[in-house]
Amino acid sequence: MKNLIVLMVAMIFASCSAHLERAVRSPVVDRGEVTFTFYDPAAKTVQVGGDWPGNNWTEGDEGRGEVLIGLMNRKNGMWSLTIHLPSGRYRYRFLVNESLWVLDPSNPRIVDDGLGSKANMFVIP
Repeated sequence: MKNLIVLMVAMIFASCSAHLERAVRSPVVDRGEVTFTFYDPAAKTVQVGGDWPGNNWTEGDEGRGEVLIGLMNRKNGMWSLTIHLPSGRYRYRFLVNESLWVLDPSNPRIVDDGLGSKANMFVIP
């Protein structure tokens, strides 16, 4: 019984450690530069969609040769993108594989997106 408990604790610790390695802080706002980060090693594309000028909740269809707005860069399953925005309040979500909208798991600030769903929110002072 004692060995089983030790094994279970070790498995839980290993599982938590793997998640801590992927823990990210997103978005990071620094003097108008906003860096979004999202972990999804299985994704083929990840875009940041939001309500700021030039994005408008992403546009473009890669399958038709269109430019993907808000396309993030991938490195070892971690997706990131840095953009410059003026002061204001902004809502956003991630668009995975051009089909699945996902809230940012690193940002607890969740608001209505104005379209009947939810979005994350950040502020640039």
